[in-house]
Amino acid sequence: MTTRSIRLAILTFIVSVFMSMSVLANVSYLGPAGTYTEEASIKYFGEAEMLIAVPTVPGALAKLKSGECQYSVVPVENTIGGMVYNYLDAVIADDDFVIVGEVQLPIRQTLLAVHGAELQDITTVLSHPQGIAQSKAWLQANLPKANIMEVSSTAEAAKKVAEGQDKSVAAIAASRTSVVYDLNILANDLQYTDTNVTRFWVVTRKQNAAVTGEKAVVAVRGPMNDVSKLLAELDKQKYQLLSIHDRPAKTKIGEYLFLIELSGPGKTTLAKVCAKYEGKLAARVLGSFNVK
Repeated sequence: MTTRSIRLAILTFIVSVFMSMSVLANVSYLGPAGTYTEEASIKYFGEAEMLIAVPTVPGALAKLKSGECQYSVVPVENTIGGMVYNYLDAVIADDDFVIVGEVQLPIRQTLLAVHGAELQDITTVLSHPQGIAQSKAWLQANLPKANIMEVSSTAEAAKKVAEGQDKSVAAIAASRTSVVYDLNILANDLQYTDTNVTRFWVVTRKQNAAVTGEKAVVAVRGPMNDVSKLLAELDKQKYQLLSIHDRPAKTKIGEYLFLIELSGPGKTTLAKVCAKYEGKLAARVLGSFNVK
């Protein structure tokens, strides 16, 4: 091999390494380590991406908005707790945000405490509001006198228990956090249904969005009569209505923003249908994507 060939081979190798590194994305999520959102992020992106734990969902979205991260993973609905409206509203509120993916993750809540603690020792339970809602029946049956305290995430609850080393304090969190924070599992499956699932949106900015799929989300604001006409037109175009939720439009009493989730022909047709109602409705396609 000639010197020129060797140099060319080395240059090609360096470029390929650089390109492989450059395609890795920074992904912000509700932390700390061990949250269900982290698990959903790994399920969607795999282990290779740079996952960045952030204390709050608004903080995670702020990193996306600033360009520090290319994606953010946001929990939006749970089988038991329902829609997580404050997180959902944070995504809808910014016109620059686009949904490019959805992850559905089975949720199994566990009760965690420091080593040596027993169930009868527990007087305080920490968790995210969704973790508490999903475990309400179990808590009433097994720890009816416990003080229930909300924290920013299930993993944050586990972290606080580990840091405090108080045998009277427990956390409701994923079983994997017992390994992350060296805690003991006092009880499994606190949720009252085995079909407990949380779904997460994978959000990016418009400039990064290039994903389309079988599911779509559109936000619509305007008179209910025109919203009904839009839904009828979508039905004619072979869209299947999956869900519809109303949110305050934050303009005046009686005016709402409707979040409509559909499956059907795709983003292009959806945009054309929405365009027909321009001037009557404010409609924005939030994204078209596949579900993992």
